[in-house]
Amino acid sequence: MQNLEAKLRLIGLSPNEIKAYLALVTHGGLTALELSERTGIPSSKIYNVLKKLRERNWIIVKQGRPSLYYPVPPIEAWESTRKKIISELDEVENTVIAEIQHLYETTAVEREFMLGSLYIVYGLETIIDSIIEILEKKCRGSIMVAMPFEAILNNEKLVEKIKWLSQNWDLKLLISNQLQNLIYKKFRDARMSVRTRDKLFGGGVICDEVIFIVENRDLFIGLRSGLDFFVNLAKIYFEYLWKDGEILLLS
Repeated sequence: MQNLEAKLRLIGLSPNEIKAYLALVTHGGLTALELSERTGIPSSKIYNVLKKLRERNWIIVKQGRPSLYYPVPPIEAWESTRKKIISELDEVENTVIAEIQHLYETTAVEREFMLGSLYIVYGLETIIDSIIEILEKKCRGSIMVAMPFEAILNNEKLVEKIKWLSQNWDLKLLISNQLQNLIYKKFRDARMSVRTRDKLFGGGVICDEVIFIVENRDLFIGLRSGLDFFVNLAKIYFEYLWKDGEILLLS
């Protein structure tokens, strides 16, 4: 079961959404309160979980008093998710990859200049140090942070740096859904805008420099640059993700 849940998380389902859907698959139609009791999901959260599953087309609702919730057959549910993932990847291809390909096709001299302005950073601690170094430089605009990695947001020095910056700068923090509890714990009452998404395929920090971060088999890898092209490209993609994020209130 743990392996199954891990696979479902890869396609963007939150732990509570997984619990709810699997419970409906196992038990059939249930009311929201019955589902809350069977899964342990608090009644204050169950309706939001069901709303998310409906938006994904993973469940259907039979209206009544009370309403009953049924699982969409897994094959149909997966087909809806597959189409959404393909659509999002197409959007990335159209807005990001095409620009990078154009960059690649410029002259050899320009390519050498671009590559000389990119730095690869390996390891969790080194990446955190790079993030703090970027944030310690005076930013000319908003600070944008996209972070699906709990290990990075658990770093106390980084947490304090972000909280301090939030008092004086326009700071946007975009996180994956499973980090909500951590954010409430670490950043309660911080003066920044926070939004959540079901899934982030990597992370990054954007200021006057940018660092893109991915994790592969517990190894964190960062790509850092101060080149305006990459900074602006990162800002465009961040805003694309930000506009569909769900607002999270810290206080």
